[in-house]
This record gives sequence, structure tokens and C-alpha cells, in this order.
Amino acid sequence: MKSSELDQESIKLTPTKSQVEQRGEVEGCDDDDEGNVSIGSVSTYGGDQEYHDSFMATVERNQISISRNLMLLLYSLNFFSSDVRITSITNKFIVLQNKVGVDNVGRPIYDIDIDDVYFVVHWVITVTFLRSALMKYLMEPFASKFCNIHSRKAKTRFAEQSWSFVYWGLSFIYGVYLYLDAPYFNDLDQIYINWPDFYMNGPFKSYYLISMAFWIQQIFVLHVEKPRKDHYQMLSHHIITCMLIIGSYYYYYFRIGHLILMIMDSVDIFLAGAKMLKYAKYSTACDAMFILFLVSWIGLRHGVYNYIFYHAWHKSTSLMQNGRCIEGVAQKRCWTPGVINVFMGLLGGLQIITCIWMYLILKVAYKVIIGSGAEDVRSDEDDTDEEKEEEGQDFEEKEAIGEVDEQEEKEQEEANQSPDEVDSDKAELLDEKFEFQYSTSVSNRKDTYTSALDEK
Repeated sequence: MKSSELDQESIKLTPTKSQVEQRGEVEGCDDDDEGNVSIGSVSTYGGDQEYHDSFMATVERNQISISRNLMLLLYSLNFFSSDVRITSITNKFIVLQNKVGVDNVGRPIYDIDIDDVYFVVHWVITVTFLRSALMKYLMEPFASKFCNIHSRKAKTRFAEQSWSFVYWGLSFIYGVYLYLDAPYFNDLDQIYINWPDFYMNGPFKSYYLISMAFWIQQIFVLHVEKPRKDHYQMLSHHIITCMLIIGSYYYYYFRIGHLILMIMDSVDIFLAGAKMLKYAKYSTACDAMFILFLVSWIGLRHGVYNYIFYHAWHKSTSLMQNGRCIEGVAQKRCWTPGVINVFMGLLGGLQIITCIWMYLILKVAYKVIIGSGAEDVRSDEDDTDEEKEEEGQDFEEKEAIGEVDEQEEKEQEEANQSPDEVDSDKAELLDEKFEFQYSTSVSNRKDTYTSALDEK
């Protein structure tokens, strides 16, 4: 083998940028959705590689298409199928079940039914589609155009809070509308009197089942998105909330459940609004919204909530005396001390989590008082630091192609270069990096060949 052949082998061992892009299997080299190349341990998509390659991440990236296709399939079968066996099933997903009569003004009234599960599943899919589609096509573009938010992660966080603001706002307004016409309006005793002989009109049943679907969908979101620092706190909160909603619905305690939902929704509106203003860098407005959030949190989640908790603990059993379980008697629903204790325990557990969050909120309040501004201590540090995130991504990309040294001079040179010249320079830098990676092995092979010639 001649020295020229060794040089040719060295060239073959040194891949060019185009070869890297074509192969894609070079260890530690990836091409993200925005076309940025990462080499070695450098990652420019802003997340953990293990999560990025996981099944859950794939589901998260395809939420819109998956939910949309499921909805199209459901509605197509329901409205266009001529098979009664199929439409009898698909209709359960779309229409409320178990109508038992009409009220005194002619409105349909409903009882609970196992087939309500179909309706809830339909709305879990619908909420998934609405959340993902509105975030991607409405709220993220709004963040870029009107709020001057350009970091990909910050836009996603802004869109998440925008969706929460919209949902909780609509849910709270509709909940208040139903409450104003409820028999237990301003009278907590009516929550338990005549229990369990309660029925629901269509609007209330839809409201309660959609709320159930929303919180189940929240658990789904926690599992498909990359976990954050407060993942287990949020998961515990969502599981307890779902258990309360589902259990209260089954046991006809949906009147007290309605009150709890309104309390939670009203406070979360201010929280989502404060976060939106924080991402948009309206610091003064964010601090003002945070003060409203703090007042509502203390007044509603600790004041009103605990009063309802005390009322339930103190009066519920006496007001529901006719509904106590009687051995050997068939009853629609009945209560035992054990059943009451389970519900009170879940309500107490929800309050414990709220107290933990109260501690974190007070830390934020202290920062506002000393002039540091409201900052969500529960979220990841890079959620609100848009500029630093963009700079960090830019630095990682430049480090990967060897442009960190003499950065200011190169930026000035690149400003005077055409796009083709800039691409050519980057390709050369990539080639140089890979030449360095393979030069040691090639040099060793040259030394071995030279030694063999000398021996001959």
C-alpha cells in the first residue's frame, strides 16, 4: 500500500456534512425538527434524548392527528352508517344517556348510567384535539405576533396557559350560570336534603361529565409530555380530583362537586392569566394579576373550601339520615360511616396539596414584595427565560461546529457573506471536526505501515 493510497483512505474515513445528513446513524448526531444538527452530547431540540425517542413523545407530537382521526371515524360511523348495531353504539358517545322524564318546565332530566362512560371518552378525545389544535394554530402564533415571544419552549408554555385560561374561564362562567338556577343556591343544606333522589337536567349533566373528561385528559397530558419538577404533585392532585368527581357522580354527591369545581376553576383563571403575562413580559400586569390570584386562592381554596368541608363533616350525616344503609333493604344509594370518611379523606387530601402549593405561592409573594416580580417556582427554570434559552441553543449549535472562538469577528464576516458562502464555511468546519475525530486512528495506521516497510 502506497502513501497516496493511505491519504485516499483517510479521505474515505472522514465523512462530509452531506454524508452525515444522509447516514443519520452516526453516534450522537441528530437532526431536529428545525433542521439543526447536534453532535456528540450537544442537543438542540431542548429536551432529553430518552424522552424524545420514547413512545409517549411520539404520541405527544401526534395528538392532533390521532384525536382528529378518532373523531372523524366516530362521526362518520354515527351519521353515515346504515347498520343499526353500529349507530346504537356510536350514538352513546355523542348523546346523553338515561333520560328519565322532564322537569316542571318541560326540560329533559337524566339519571346516572354506566353508558355515561361513552360520553366521557368522547370528550376526552375532543378536549385533546381542541387543546392541541388551538395551541398550535392559534395560541402559539398569537404569542409570536402579538406578545413578542419567539422561543419555542416559551411559546408552548404561553399556549398551555392560554388554553387553561380559556377552558377554566368558560367552565367557571357556565358553572355559575347553573348555580344561580340550582336549588342549593346560597343554601348548603340543600346539597344533602332528599339525597340520593337527585336528577340532572341536560346542561348540568353535560357540564359535569365534560369536567370529568377534562381532568382525565389532564392525567393523559402529564404522561405524554416531558415531566416537570412538580410532576408528582400535579399527578396526585389530578388523581384525587378525578376520584372525587367520579365518586361524587356515582354516589349522587354532584351538588357539592359542582361547588368544588367552581372554586377550583375561578382561582385557576387568575393563575393562568398571571403566567401568560409573565411569558409576555408584562411584569407590572403580571404582579397585579398575581395579587388577585393570591387573594382568590386564600379566600376560596382555603376559606370557602374549608367552610364547605366543615359543613359536610358537621351536617351531612344528619341531613341524609333517610339515606343511611339498611341491611337487607334494596336502596338506590346509601351511605355508611366508611363511605363518608372516604369522601372526607379525599377532600382533606386535596386541601393538603393546596396547602403545599400555598407555601410555594407565599415564596412568590415574597419576591413580589421585595420587587423581584412574580415567578412560578413550580415550573422548570427555562420556562420563562426566553432570551437565555435562545442564546443557549445558539451557543450549543455554534459549539458543535467549532465557532465559539473569535465569535464577534466571525459574526461580522458572516454578515458580509452570501448564504452560499456561509453554508460552505459550516460544511468546512464540520469536515474539520470529523477529520480531527478520525486523524488519530489514521495516523496510527500510517505508522504501522511505515514500520512494516522499514522492516522489509
